[in-house]
Amino acid sequence: MSLPEISPVGPLLPAAPTTSLLATKYPGAIGAWVAEMALGVSEPIQDALLRETRNGTLGYNDPISIQAGREAVTRRMRDCYGLDAAPEAVGFVSDVVSGFAAVLRHFLSPGEAVVVPTPAYSPFLTVPRQFGHPVIEVPGSYGPTGHRMDLDGIDQALATGGRLVVLCNPHNPTGRSFTTDELTALAEVVEAHGARVFSDEIHAPLALTSRHHVPYACIGDAAAHHSITATSASKAWNTAGLKCAQLIFTSTTDVTRWQTVADFYVRSVSRLGVAALVAAYEEEAADEWLAKTLVRLRHNNNKVAEAVARTMPGIGYVPAESTYLAWLDCTALGVGTPAAYFRERARVAMCEGTEFAGQGYVRLNFALPEDVLDQALTAMARVVREVMSQ
Repeated sequence: MSLPEISPVGPLLPAAPTTSLLATKYPGAIGAWVAEMALGVSEPIQDALLRETRNGTLGYNDPISIQAGREAVTRRMRDCYGLDAAPEAVGFVSDVVSGFAAVLRHFLSPGEAVVVPTPAYSPFLTVPRQFGHPVIEVPGSYGPTGHRMDLDGIDQALATGGRLVVLCNPHNPTGRSFTTDELTALAEVVEAHGARVFSDEIHAPLALTSRHHVPYACIGDAAAHHSITATSASKAWNTAGLKCAQLIFTSTTDVTRWQTVADFYVRSVSRLGVAALVAAYEEEAADEWLAKTLVRLRHNNNKVAEAVARTMPGIGYVPAESTYLAWLDCTALGVGTPAAYFRERARVAMCEGTEFAGQGYVRLNFALPEDVLDQALTAMARVVREVMSQ
């Protein structure tokens, strides 16, 4: 299965510097592990950062810049996704994981269990335990159209004491973009138990198909009331190091509660991150950069799907619907730690599936320059053929 081929538009974008985390953690290997793009940063964001530097505004955030950030977020959410929230309902945190920790601390009672559908972004599995919350893992299922949440399993987990369901949509690591029907079904299960949802929607702008992102909070009044949405410009515009994410509260009770602790969390937010956020959401050229980047990501997603189908016998891949992450089923290789195996034999560094509670899988970041991705896929194919021929 592959996505429709889309021809590149305009000149290629610059690649990331070779000193990025993606490129340096595993010397001598192609970096395809951490979820950041090796495709550069848009000019409007670079200009915004230079402007802050030239103006000497590298101190703390001020109320004017924070308010500008809140208004940029609310406009973006309304215009792109139909999520209508007032500026005061937008809370600033340094990143989504910190936002998740804040929700656990302030919106969950001590000792209450967190339900995590798996595979899952690893902090969702580890952070709750650090705050004294047991984790109930609910493995999903796989089929021809990819990953599916186990709603019956989530229902059972909530019935046995789970109070918060973690939703990652678009999904990391599988690249699924959940449908309105799927989200509605989840909302009905959660509401029936009087539970809550933490919805990580950081990859929302990275749609790789014609189906647009649907915020969980837009499913209905019940979903809006029992959920807290986490978002950021950092994945789509490649600014994760600038430390600026948001929690969007769609319950008036939650807004009131957050305002009692908001000042503590805004102190951890970078002023440069806020400037980059406003530029990403407000500048037309930043949207043009994202459009070009999406063309490249769709092309690369196709390239991964075609390479797996044609040159990697036994490896499974359902093309991502969003994100720039490929979730590869390597169980047929019979290797306990396939990411480590590929890193040693193919010199391609990917994430081990066990980090996400996905034994036998690897997560490949395909947000790479095309020639680098080609090298990675060729090396991986060679290793797969060697293993499968034994």
